[in-house]
Amino acid sequence: MNGMPSTGNDARTRAELAEQGPVPVRPWTILRYDPERFPFAKLLERDVFHVPRLDALHQHVRARRRALGLGDQLSQRDNLAARKLMQDLPDDAPFYRLYHAFMLHLLCPLVGRGISYSSRPKMRIHFPGTYSVSSFHHDIIVTKRIDQVNFWMPFTDVAGTTALWLESDYGRADYAPVPVRYGEVLVFDGGYLGHGSVANDGDTTRVSLDLRFSYRKANTRAEGVGLMNRVVERIDAGVVRFAPPSAVHGPATG
Repeated sequence: MNGMPSTGNDARTRAELAEQGPVPVRPWTILRYDPERFPFAKLLERDVFHVPRLDALHQHVRARRRALGLGDQLSQRDNLAARKLMQDLPDDAPFYRLYHAFMLHLLCPLVGRGISYSSRPKMRIHFPGTYSVSSFHHDIIVTKRIDQVNFWMPFTDVAGTTALWLESDYGRADYAPVPVRYGEVLVFDGGYLGHGSVANDGDTTRVSLDLRFSYRKANTRAEGVGLMNRVVERIDAGVVRFAPPSAVHGPATG
């Protein structure tokens, strides 16, 4: 079940990209934040799924299936049904208010300029025993946006088959999982760096969101590369400013 999906795309190497313009110093990095200040998982557990742990969400879904006389095997349909519960939260839900606070108070100060980002990011669920959420691909094939950077935030610890898989560098097709803990964000040049997922052969549920962001009014590859480099350089320098505690998300428990 854990076979490698194919890209179906023509990948370009770092040297080939460099012939056309600038290339980021590194194609991906990890941004760390304080999940006590930004308790995304607690809000999803409390307001959406009503469970004590997101990474065990599949256990509760299987219990409901058994109660309905259905089997234990989960499918892509179950992934999509659970995802819809998150995606359909109203704009003023505590989760989305917290999401916008994160962008305003952490990501914008990190990059030092106003950014454009998705007001409704893509929400993802990947239950154990279900197939790949997305085959390996390069976003530029679909988006045609040369200025954007990818932002992938899990709300559960991920590794192995629950993680996102990336190339080590442009055009290498040596896909490997990138472990990311809750409280971390994977930031990467997804337009040109191949990425995707594989079948979840583990025993935990992955819950995550993903989006693309760019400098406001950007439209050039140089601006996208500059944004990626800015994130890498600021993270390497340890310059990450956390938002002050606030009540935008409401009580985290109860």
